Amino acid sequence: KTRLKSSKANFNYKLSSRSKDYKIKLCSIWKRLTSYIHPTKVKIMAVEATDVIIIGAGLTGLSLAYELDQQGLDVLVLEARDRIGGRINTYTTSDGAPVEMGATWFFPFFQNLFKKMKEHNLELMPQYMKGDTFSEFSAREAPRRSRGSVDDDSDMFRIKGGTSNIVNTLYSKLDPGKVLLKQVVTNINKEDNRMVVVTKDKSYTARKVVTTIPPQLLAHTVKFSPALPSDVMEVTKRTHTWMGDSMKGAITYAKPFWREKGLAGALYSNAGPFVQMYDQTSTDGTKFALVGFMDESIANLPEKERRQRAVKQLVRVFGKEAENYLDYKDTFWGHEQFTMPRNVGRLSRHSNNGHSVYKKSYMGGSLYIGGTETSSHAGGYMEGAVTSATYLAKAVKDDLSKY
Repeated sequence: KTRLKSSKANFNYKLSSRSKDYKIKLCSIWKRLTSYIHPTKVKIMAVEATDVIIIGAGLTGLSLAYELDQQGLDVLVLEARDRIGGRINTYTTSDGAPVEMGATWFFPFFQNLFKKMKEHNLELMPQYMKGDTFSEFSAREAPRRSRGSVDDDSDMFRIKGGTSNIVNTLYSKLDPGKVLLKQVVTNINKEDNRMVVVTKDKSYTARKVVTTIPPQLLAHTVKFSPALPSDVMEVTKRTHTWMGDSMKGAITYAKPFWREKGLAGALYSNAGPFVQMYDQTSTDGTKFALVGFMDESIANLPEKERRQRAVKQLVRVFGKEAENYLDYKDTFWGHEQFTMPRNVGRLSRHSNNGHSVYKKSYMGGSLYIGGTETSSHAGGYMEGAVTSATYLAKAVKDDLSKY
């Protein structure tokens, strides 16, 4: 206001008294112009600007944020949930046991993930497989006991400290103010030379935007202006969301009674509700749980009934000791609104994972579609998530260096 008054005064001073009518006319124009910037007449929308906006704080999003941050770029991560991790979720039960409701196992071909873990001093531990395993063909038949290994010689490993250890480690190396939770993105717009990401309560601007949420979810929940090509939208809608149709459950115990019986705690069943289960003793060896995949057909049953069915199965397989559980927890990822869109058809596993449309940028080179499903290597797994982040970091950096 001070600048406006000063400019107006200087302007009036220079006018000749003989041009009074001209002065009145100019002052009228001046008033109209200044009214447009009057604080009571202009509604200013809250906008924050950055180099790159990353949508999703899962393994891809946080890995990418860390890499771009190390390159000196200003990065903002927007996460819809009230936690980081996405489909990595190490849940703590009422008795303090860390159980994996999402991504769990590391396999030998996860070389990019292994490099990431070494970079951040994270370690692996073998999946406990010492002892005999059980197979169930039906609930009416006795489970079949198969001779197991005397050593942990399987090709399955777990991340020490829980799978969430990797996303928590990445998060700890970022400015916490640059990872915003409860930010549900509704629109992504290209306006002039900037990108605008709109959430339910705020807008953010950036030079580049990278989405890392499942492409299927992206296609059904976010609007684009200008619209993405129809063939791209069709592929994203028909890209299978890993874990999207999976259900996991965990039952915790005061002691690993199965080990005392010479059992590995592993179960493979056609009867359910657990269809595949393993020992998930905590890294420090003080908390004990049996955790695995469940038949998703029970997902809509009341929690009490799901729990009862699960315990009944474990008693049938492992014996009466299984009745003395401490806690039960399950997660059906198809009910997770920030993983799976509602009322969509079931897709075949890995369909369109790593499709060629995910190797291109859109909206004039300002939008990238990333995430584990977009990786042509190990799409759907943690390995695919890290591979996607590495690819995107290079693509974004190379693109921005042109300007």
